[in-house]
Amino acid sequence: MARKGMDILREELRRRVASGHVGPHEVWIRWPRQLGDVVFALPFFGALQTAWNAEAEALGVKLRWVAVGHAIGAALFAEAAPDFIAESILESGGVGKPDPWHLVRRWRKAPPLCVINLSQSVRLALGAWLARVPIRGGISDNHLSLLYTHHFKYRDLPVHLVRRFEPLLEQLTGQRRLQWLKIGPANLGGARGMEVLRSAGWSGEPYVTIAFGTRGYGKRWFPETRTWPEMAREIARRGFRCVWLGGPDEVALGGELAALAPGSIDLTGKTTIPEACAIQASAAGNVAVDTGLTHTAAATGQPTLTIIGVTPEPIAMPVGPRSISLRGSAVDSFPEESLGFETHGSVAHRIPPGRAAALLCALIAEADA
Repeated sequence: MARKGMDILREELRRRVASGHVGPHEVWIRWPRQLGDVVFALPFFGALQTAWNAEAEALGVKLRWVAVGHAIGAALFAEAAPDFIAESILESGGVGKPDPWHLVRRWRKAPPLCVINLSQSVRLALGAWLARVPIRGGISDNHLSLLYTHHFKYRDLPVHLVRRFEPLLEQLTGQRRLQWLKIGPANLGGARGMEVLRSAGWSGEPYVTIAFGTRGYGKRWFPETRTWPEMAREIARRGFRCVWLGGPDEVALGGELAALAPGSIDLTGKTTIPEACAIQASAAGNVAVDTGLTHTAAATGQPTLTIIGVTPEPIAMPVGPRSISLRGSAVDSFPEESLGFETHGSVAHRIPPGRAAALLCALIAEADA
């Protein structure tokens, strides 16, 4: 049976302190590619970071946390507070990927205490093995178990994606209790987000963010030029300004939808991911399809409604104290639902926009109470 990661951490820190090594004492984590999957790993990270930081502090040293990952998912940490994530190494289109030999050279004098691979990447795992990093954790499904001191099964389990990290947490800390990690400007940065919002015409009134875009057609809320603007207009009638969020590839549709909801603020493609999170964290509420921004919204702790199309909720529902999802009926219930357009297997088109607006506003009222 593998030794507990906490015991190895403690012994290695003591050895380094005794030898006069002053740091850095680094923990590297290779995050998943997609933003939603990164957010699902945050409760594991929060519990691990809390336990290991406390252990290091008791020995009079400090850990330095490094995030590695794709520019879509790990960009969440690009503007993070140094105590949360000290360094963020982003990859995009094959650019920026640290190859094993580069890592071994970087780690020649002071290898990290730990490298954890939460993706299918081979580079970081191989580099950690070559550099003799004391603690090496990762997913066993991709046949890299021999490179790890601690590994766990992740895929095809009948539990929520968040809970799949429990076995690894137990191996590394001795306990399985995941810790919900609230995100926002305090740990992710993104403070410029509110400046972007103000410069776009916001003057302090309560607002709701809307994240409509996703590359998964089965997750979208068709017909989009009817559902989203109708919901936005109803939200506006209830006293909230609507702020549209999305990525660069969603700019055209975002502009079209915002134009159909007078008074809206269109920030599609105008924020970084941390800035979008900061805007969500200050919103009265957030509504989105199953996309990365619905998971960040839920993780801010603000009221969040997810429009569900094909996503299996028991496996991948957004995680947060004020997060709920709304799914359409499995079959047409009213004549107007048979509109003859392609739904890509989704049931989201059967969700009335007015119901979504009313449910979000009820969540906001509950939070205010």
